[in-house]
Amino acid sequence: MGHIISFIKQLKENGYEEVDEKFGIFLDFESNNLEFAEASGSEKELSAKIEEKLNSSLELLEFLKNYGAGGKQTIQEASSKPGDCAVQDAAWNKMVPLVCTLLDLKKMTDSLNEMVPEILGKMWEVKTSRESLDLIEVFKKNMFLVIQLGKMLDYDMRFDALKMAAPSIPNDISYVKRQFTIRSKSNTATADEEYSEVLNIQNLEALSMFFINPTPALNSIITIITKFFANGEKKDEPLELIVSFCKVCIKILDSDIRGKFQRFGTIGMIYRIMVATTLLYDHLHDDGVFVKESPISIKLVVDLLEDEAGIRRKRTRSRGKSPPKPSEEKISTGDRKSLDEVVEQAKNLLSVLKYSNKHLKSETTPKSVEQMFSRIF
Repeated sequence: MGHIISFIKQLKENGYEEVDEKFGIFLDFESNNLEFAEASGSEKELSAKIEEKLNSSLELLEFLKNYGAGGKQTIQEASSKPGDCAVQDAAWNKMVPLVCTLLDLKKMTDSLNEMVPEILGKMWEVKTSRESLDLIEVFKKNMFLVIQLGKMLDYDMRFDALKMAAPSIPNDISYVKRQFTIRSKSNTATADEEYSEVLNIQNLEALSMFFINPTPALNSIITIITKFFANGEKKDEPLELIVSFCKVCIKILDSDIRGKFQRFGTIGMIYRIMVATTLLYDHLHDDGVFVKESPISIKLVVDLLEDEAGIRRKRTRSRGKSPPKPSEEKISTGDRKSLDEVVEQAKNLLSVLKYSNKHLKSETTPKSVEQMFSRIF
């Protein structure tokens, strides 16, 4: 793995606990106008396609956000009156559209994630076509793709967080699957044509397997990029891009750059992307992110999250002072709610790091890292 090794050696000269100043790039996630001036025709076409899917994905995330108890009460009522055909039909007619939207969510998630290898490949084309171009310059020249990649990773992290808050989803899918099997035997599994795709045992099985995973969106993107690596000759280059993206996020959160954002919600987004890229590297690299040689400092990532969460502990030695945060009197009521959400999210992301990784329990993980994660619940 020549490229990634040379990349790690380059980072080692600066120390793993430090992030070089060159990673100090402002990612303008708050602007509605992405700059396509330097994009080629194919890049503009790709970006427009991604933007359209991102807009659609946000609507579906709202459905997941408001999922609540889902079909729990409906299923309970139907189960309490198994002989009442009217109650059974009412439950069926309510649950099928619900599960159909869950299928739309899965399809949207897979569709978005399938575009990540295309983005990584497009960005690396710029690098290989201009050998003298530094990797971080690739980011600057493809800012519109970087922003969109960040939004896609953020979608995955938000999806998984919202899915965890809706524990009834697997049972709702199982109910429709059971009823479909029963009704198919009596030829009463009829529904509107728009629901024909979900009323398919293979699709219901796939949907059930997707949502039974604790982090289905993250698992989806890992699977897709792993296949991308397996089908290609080069694995190092996309990993370098993932590492660089993580370091850009770390630099933003650990410097005055974070003060350029107007909304606390954007800070939360940067944290989610940082954790997503950290986990991606851990799953995609043979040795993972926890080894001493990792180009991503897991201690620094945890430091940042614990600082934001208000968890006090001994700071990583090479870190400087934390970037200044707004004083209490300057925070409005609306901003206070957003800030509180960022703090709570930081605590949750620590748990995501602990339980969604691949290599934490590997023999190569230093004892100090194991001890650091033993304090996280």
